[in-house]
Amino acid sequence: MKRALILLLILLVLGPGLGLAQGDTDYEGIDPSGQTVVYWHQYSDDSSQANTMAALIEDFNSSNGYGITVEAIHQGHYGTIEDLMNTAILSGELPNMVAGYANAVAGWANEGVVVDINLLLNSPSWGISADEQSNLNFNLLNVNQLDFSPFYGMRVAWANQNSLNVFYTNLDIVEALGFERRAPETLAEFEEISCAAGASDMYQGYPLDTGTSHFESFVAAHGGAIFDADAGAYIFESDAVVSAMEMFTRMLANDCAYLFAERYQNTGDFSIGITPFAAGSSAGIPFITWDAAEAEMTDEWVVTAFPGAEGVGRTIQLFVPSQAILTASPEAELATWLFVRYLAGSEAQLAWSGATGYFSIRNDIEVSEADFTEPRMPYARFVEVQGILQDDSVSVYSSPGLPSYSGVRGLAPNTIAEVVNGDTAAADALAELNEEANELHDDLD
Repeated sequence: MKRALILLLILLVLGPGLGLAQGDTDYEGIDPSGQTVVYWHQYSDDSSQANTMAALIEDFNSSNGYGITVEAIHQGHYGTIEDLMNTAILSGELPNMVAGYANAVAGWANEGVVVDINLLLNSPSWGISADEQSNLNFNLLNVNQLDFSPFYGMRVAWANQNSLNVFYTNLDIVEALGFERRAPETLAEFEEISCAAGASDMYQGYPLDTGTSHFESFVAAHGGAIFDADAGAYIFESDAVVSAMEMFTRMLANDCAYLFAERYQNTGDFSIGITPFAAGSSAGIPFITWDAAEAEMTDEWVVTAFPGAEGVGRTIQLFVPSQAILTASPEAELATWLFVRYLAGSEAQLAWSGATGYFSIRNDIEVSEADFTEPRMPYARFVEVQGILQDDSVSVYSSPGLPSYSGVRGLAPNTIAEVVNGDTAAADALAELNEEANELHDDLD
C-alpha cells in the first residue's frame, strides 16, 4: 500500500501532462557510439547472478563495436529499487536500465519514463530479425507486453530470466497413504490425498500459504485469474477465485491442510518428509535439497505443474523479473537496447542459465550438464523444471502487470487469512477486496 500511495502522489504532483512512453521515436540513422548505460540491478554482491552479469557486462563492453559502456549498480531488492525509482522520477535523474516486475514498470510507464521495447525489437536496422525472434520464448517475453488500457500493446520491459511457482510431491508418502505412486493430476486428487495425510498418524496435510502468489496459482488451477484484461477490472468475486477460497477453507476445516507461521516452513516441512505436498518458487529447489540432505530424508520427490480442476489441466505461474529501458536521448536508448539484445543472444543466455540455474528466454539452447556450473541447483532438477516450461499442455499464468498490483498484493493475504480462519464470510471479504482492488486500479492504472 505504501508504494501504491507514493505512485498516486507522483501522479497528482506531476499532473496529467505526462503520457506513456514515447511512441514515435525513429532509431534509424541514430549513432549509439560512446554512450554510457547506467544499469540498476537487484543481484546481490558475490551471488552467482551478480558474478555472471558482471562477466557478461565485461564481454559486452569490450566487444560491442560502438564503444558503449555499461555501468552496473546494485541497488538492493525490488522494493528498494521501486522507492529509488519514485525519487528518480521526481528528480529527473534516471538510470538507463532498471530491474523490475511488469507491475512496477507499468507504474513508471504511466509517468512517461519507459521506452516501448517493441519500437527497438522490430527496428529494421537495430531489431531482432523474424527468424531470430522465432527462437525466443514469447510465452515469457509477453508477460511484459501489456495489451490493455492504457498501454495497448506496449512492451514495457524485457525478461532476462524466469522462475515459476511449482508443485512438489513426495511419492513415497503418496504411496504409503494408499494412492498411486505419482503426482496428483487433479485438484480433487490433491485434496483427497491431503485429507488422508491429515488423518494419518505419521503425516500432516497440506501446508497452506495465505500469500497472494500461492493463492493466484490455485485460482489459475481453477481456470481463472484475479484480473480480467477485457473488462479492465479485478475479479475477486469470480467463480475461480471463490472456488479457490472455498477449497482452502474446506481443507483447513477438515484437517486436510494447516497454516504455518514461519517463512518457507511449507517447503521446510516438505523437505523433512512430514507432508506429501508443498508449493513454491523453483528458485527454492536448492533449499529443499539441502534441508532434505541435512534431515537425511531419502524419499523420492518430484516437481510438476499444479494439478487443475476438472477440465482445466495442469498450470504454472511464471515469475518474470525483467529490465526496463528508460527514456533518455535516442542515442542512449539505442545503446541500452543493444545491451538488452546482447543479453538475449544464445551465448549470453547459455552462460546465464548454466551459471545461475534460472531458465532461458530462448527455445533454441540446451543447457548440458557440462554447461551447468550453478552448484546450488541440482542439474536433474533444472532439467525437470525446464521440461514443465517446454510442455505445451501446461497452461501459463502470470500476475497482472499493473501499477495497482503492488497494493492489491498487499491487501489479498489479510483477506485470505480472515476467510480461512473463519473470521469473515468469503462472499463479504471477497466483495470488499474486489472493491478496494478496483479503487486502486482506477487511481493508479
